[in-house]
Amino acid sequence: MTSKFSIPADCGKRLLPATVDQIARDDPTRVFVSIPKSVKISDGFRDVTFAEYARAVNKCAWFLIDILGPSTRGEKPKIVFYIGPLDLRYQIIVMAAAKAGHIAMFTSLRNSLEAHLSLLENAGAHTILLPSDVPPVVDQILAVRPMERASLGEVNDFLGNDEVSVFPFDLTFDEAKNRTFCILHTSGSTGIPKPVKVAYGTLAANDAHQMIPSLGGRETLMTYLQGKRYFLALPLFHAACINFAIVFNVFSGVIPVIPPPKPITADLANEVFLHGNLDGALMAPALIIDCFNNDEFCVNMVKHVKFLSYVGGALPAEVGDPVAKRVKLMAVIGSCETALHPLEMHDDPEDWQYFSFSPFLGHSFEPYGEDGVSELTLVKDPKYELFQGVFCTFPEKDVFNTSDLFRQHPHKANKWAFSARSDDIIAFTTAEKLNPITMEGIISANPYVKSALIGGQGQFQASLLIEPRVYPETIEEEEQLLQKVWPSVLRANQSCPAHGKIMKGFVIFTDKDKPLPRAGKDTVQRQGALKLYEEEFKALYSQMKPHIANGQSSRASAVKPKDVRVNGHNDPITTNGVASRKSNDGQQLITITVAELDSLIEQSVEKHLEAALSQIFSGLIERYSKGFSSVVPTVTNGMFTGAAKEPGLAQALAQQSKRKSPASIPFINGSFPSKDDRTKIRNMIYDHLKENIILDQFDDSSDMFKAGLDSVSVAPLLNSINAFLIKNKPEAELLTLKLVYEDGITVDGLLKCCGL
Repeated sequence: MTSKFSIPADCGKRLLPATVDQIARDDPTRVFVSIPKSVKISDGFRDVTFAEYARAVNKCAWFLIDILGPSTRGEKPKIVFYIGPLDLRYQIIVMAAAKAGHIAMFTSLRNSLEAHLSLLENAGAHTILLPSDVPPVVDQILAVRPMERASLGEVNDFLGNDEVSVFPFDLTFDEAKNRTFCILHTSGSTGIPKPVKVAYGTLAANDAHQMIPSLGGRETLMTYLQGKRYFLALPLFHAACINFAIVFNVFSGVIPVIPPPKPITADLANEVFLHGNLDGALMAPALIIDCFNNDEFCVNMVKHVKFLSYVGGALPAEVGDPVAKRVKLMAVIGSCETALHPLEMHDDPEDWQYFSFSPFLGHSFEPYGEDGVSELTLVKDPKYELFQGVFCTFPEKDVFNTSDLFRQHPHKANKWAFSARSDDIIAFTTAEKLNPITMEGIISANPYVKSALIGGQGQFQASLLIEPRVYPETIEEEEQLLQKVWPSVLRANQSCPAHGKIMKGFVIFTDKDKPLPRAGKDTVQRQGALKLYEEEFKALYSQMKPHIANGQSSRASAVKPKDVRVNGHNDPITTNGVASRKSNDGQQLITITVAELDSLIEQSVEKHLEAALSQIFSGLIERYSKGFSSVVPTVTNGMFTGAAKEPGLAQALAQQSKRKSPASIPFINGSFPSKDDRTKIRNMIYDHLKENIILDQFDDSSDMFKAGLDSVSVAPLLNSINAFLIKNKPEAELLTLKLVYEDGITVDGLLKCCGL
């Protein structure tokens, strides 16, 4: 570690504005942040020094004094609200407001108007800063809640080289530790988000993390990241981003790499991988999944990032397991109230899903319910005062219940896997409970799914709300989409108790005109989403419940899409593998796969449901055993690929016991493997070649270039192969152009490079 990152005597008691001034004076060329040179990421990034940042903060502080007036120690500070393009102005404004004696307030661009108004009213916002490109929601806000307005300059206006005097900041730690540094807000997962006053001392507790190793503790995330370039793929108003974009870089030298101010997509992330000169990245789970499901982006992610962290939700094992074998993968956790928890770095890649909280957090895990989970609880302790920032946010409290539930590692007592938020747990009328997080993560990893949300609170059975990436336009397209998603649902069903299993009759697709509400970290706001689709869920359960309870025939048990309406019209939102067929009852029911029959009969939610299904099946078996033939979809690689003629359902069911249950077949990247790796990669190569060259005279030993393959087509081919290796062969070395050309660009040569 270089001397510039040595631990100062006042570590844990430093205040951000004063520390920025001190670094700008003593180490002016130290990098504060790296920002894009232009909106075109391939143009590269520009490093902003602490001298430049401190000058920009001073400019903004004097500007705020001009419009707000000075704030003395005995005067109530004014709340300055800003919402705008996701650029360096967030980092400038929050520090400038603090120096000027006022308080910056940020809210998520994703909030509803109702949420914005509630937050502003509860926080007592006084003034709004208006950038030149004002988000549309600002006009809506000001139409309802007038505030004083001030126009804000561009980023380059603040980064100019013109001279500006230093704006003084002379508060001591004891004076400021319980004072508000800025105002953020909760995610809104349980309803309307609430403002959170983040104290100076809460953020100073993160500074104290770097003392832990010298006090006998293990290396923490803060010490691990010192001096590293860290891509922040989260909006700058998000609490985690505030921690890394301001706290970690000021106190310990982390260099945040900020993307251009536009939506953070997998395409954008891939560009930053290529041009950001990165050491690590902080991403939302959904963004990691998007990159993982794209061959090129997946390869670039593991090639250009040594450390990958995620925050705000669960990452499915189908994605995390292979990624963790290539890069150091770690979850990050904290909250507006607590800032980031002191997390110990793990040594075993297989522990990527587990947190190891430093004992300096002063925490305990209190049993929660009867499901073997425990709630992370922080208990005020004078020994750990500097590390317990939450008690600067809430100085009146002695105990803080985080509402975060964890499950202990079966063999490592100090490691805990996140299970759910306490308000995520679904309680059914059967007195059973379900933690939906793992199931939702598995289903969301499907490349056809943007988001998945499991409902059923106060009902007799779990249901599934799917937000597709591409919306179906017809009933047929809807059925095809469900078929593509269903293997992931079956996989999710394997991981949950019987009462939580999803059946096809309990699946709803969202309406493209009603997107799911999201928090700033791009996670779905659970309660808001359930409320948004409340009527659709009510209609679903009201139609399904009487048919199941009465044990009626298959005709009555079908939920027809036309019977459930969205906004009063007939757009289909409920997909049922039985009901959506426009044919007789027998043909409808046979669309259920053999694997699903297992799930429905053997693991049904209630005994009367099993009895009702048995009546349905026995009636159909009797009908079909009299000679009526039907069409039964076949399953290939975990997907419905067509229909095969069978002599009848009775025979199909009779063959059931002879088949291997899908639950016992390994599930890899959304499909059930059926061929060895060599054959899979060979087929992948030929699938690529047939789009680029004529294969009439081509064999495994043929030179691809001589056969007509151009060099431009080699890169996507290697990306496809490397993505397969990442996801399925963690021990294999990834292919490079140099390695391929040295061994000759033939099918045999590529397979040899893969170790096959």
